Amino acid sequence: MASRRFDPFDLFSLLEQDFSRISEMRPRFQFAADVYETDEALIVRMECPGVRSERLGITLSADDRTLTISGERIEDAEERSDRTRCYQLEIFYGTFERTISLPAESRFDREQIKASCKEGVLIVTLPHLENEEHGKRIIPVTNED
Repeated sequence: MASRRFDPFDLFSLLEQDFSRISEMRPRFQFAADVYETDEALIVRMECPGVRSERLGITLSADDRTLTISGERIEDAEERSDRTRCYQLEIFYGTFERTISLPAESRFDREQIKASCKEGVLIVTLPHLENEEHGKRIIPVTNED
């Protein structure tokens, strides 16, 4: 019986094959997003045409580093059932999730964060904390004589 030499790069090849199979099973879809800053806030604008606002979820991480927007675009069942033959179906329906990395030095006023959806565009406004030195704290030293 011939033995084969162990090559650690074979493991990477197997992982790559597994990941490609998984990505083929689940469609990857993300709406386009813009992230920009004003003097008062960080703004995240994301296209989400056809998504009802009650189907959107927005989460800001505890460390203010990531904003996750998830939701679902639902296809009208009646419209789908009326089809007799399909020639091209490119519009994505189903659940989606988009995680956006935010600037590391930013801290936000969590009580004032707002989100609105108008004409297929979601706008999340994350106001900056005023007079905050981004985690820097001066600790007084007391004399214990």
